[in-house]
Amino acid sequence: MTTSRVLSIALQDTVQFPLRPLPIEAAELLHSVDAPPRLVAHLRAVHDVAGQLLEWIATRNLDLGIDPEAVLFGAATHDIGKTLHPAELSAPGAQHEEAGRELLMTLGVDSAMARFAGTHAAWTTEEAGMEDLLVSLADKIWKNKRIPELEDLVVARLASASGRPVWEEFLDLDSVLARIGGQADERLAFQMSYPTAGNGHRPPNLPDALTTWFAENDAVLRTRGITADLRHSPGDGRLKKSAWLTVEAGNRAIQITVWNSGEAELDFVDLGSGDNRPEHRDLQSEQELHALLGSILDWIVLGTNG
Repeated sequence: MTTSRVLSIALQDTVQFPLRPLPIEAAELLHSVDAPPRLVAHLRAVHDVAGQLLEWIATRNLDLGIDPEAVLFGAATHDIGKTLHPAELSAPGAQHEEAGRELLMTLGVDSAMARFAGTHAAWTTEEAGMEDLLVSLADKIWKNKRIPELEDLVVARLASASGRPVWEEFLDLDSVLARIGGQADERLAFQMSYPTAGNGHRPPNLPDALTTWFAENDAVLRTRGITADLRHSPGDGRLKKSAWLTVEAGNRAIQITVWNSGEAELDFVDLGSGDNRPEHRDLQSEQELHALLGSILDWIVLGTNG
């Protein structure tokens, strides 16, 4: 099975401009929701900046109560809600914030780790601690945008932990942000090199295509002694919708499950021999689905004639 477009952007080496890979947990979450390529690239850029900020703070040896893994995960997933509000990929909007927090929790992420999706643009709230401020800061400095109010909050935390005057902490932070911000053009070029939607094209809507195929062929299948049953995932707003078709005749049965991401899982069962053979496919078009269904029927019919 080849690496998906999302995982490739999230994890593989960036040749022209080095950016650290996303945490594997974050990359897999983005893959599971079929995140747009440009969003994944943006998250990788912000995550890299968060890593640079953490490296600088580590040299200070201050007790700031920071969990570096939490900050990196937050930076890597803070905009995941834009998969639910794609208009906010290219235009201002805040609907993605709480939507992202809720999405992460529905995907099994602990609320403490999911919170960054909701706090990255709300740094003045009581909920925002130093970890949240760092994610917010990374989300600005990646493109060299300076927000005095946000930076003042970070400086205050640093001064409180170090005991140094605020102005000294400000000068040190300003120097670090100027250095990181100086590479904003390279990060912007990396992000803009990817499309805002799909892999250059949208994956086929396989659940709908399978539903249409079943409606058109069910009666014909039954006249040939082949029984088929089609079911769908709950219509509860989940991003990865699926449909699965079970086909049986004689001693053979097969279940094919398809997702709107283009993935397909097959489970071939020979009831006579007890053999069970699973397969995975990545389908690029409805035509590929139809060809696969034809192969499935050939295998089923061969069992009845054997």
